[in-house]
Amino acid sequence: MTTFEVQAAATRLCAACGMCCNGVLFYSVRLQPADSARDLRTLGLKVKRRSGEPHVLQPCPAHQQTRCTIYEQRPERCRVFECRQLKALAAGEITEAEALAAIQEARRLVDRVRDLFREVGETRERKAFSTRYETLFNEPIDPSPGAASLRGKLTLAMRDLEELLARNFRIEPVASLPPARE
Repeated sequence: MTTFEVQAAATRLCAACGMCCNGVLFYSVRLQPADSARDLRTLGLKVKRRSGEPHVLQPCPAHQQTRCTIYEQRPERCRVFECRQLKALAAGEITEAEALAAIQEARRLVDRVRDLFREVGETRERKAFSTRYETLFNEPIDPSPGAASLRGKLTLAMRDLEELLARNFRIEPVASLPPARE
């Protein structure tokens, strides 16, 4: 594939996926020195401090209908991020069809987890999956057999999703980016 063909395929795959923006892959995105927290807040992003460093919380409000509405102004980490699927595609290790199949499998598991969130009464769609999941195991916990069964199903579904994300989408932290400062 030519560079242009890889970029075009990556654009199609990102539009089919969106998990790096919708709170499935990440809880937050750490800002970098070139990022202006003030400008990002003006654009509607939720910038919070975690361990003294500014982060944009996920799901990103700029991710709407599979597109980034602030693409030209997006944070540095968003600009440089490539999931394992995109890296494998660029390296010629997989085809676009294979990457799309992995995305579809992940989305099936995401839908399963979302359905279970609704069943257990966790309806905060504007929170990252990890936050929503952890909340269900904080006190007070509903001890009823039905609630316990649903939490068990959710735990298994979350485990399956996390394993697939680790295997097919997440990458090691980018060491070349310096720590963030505001």
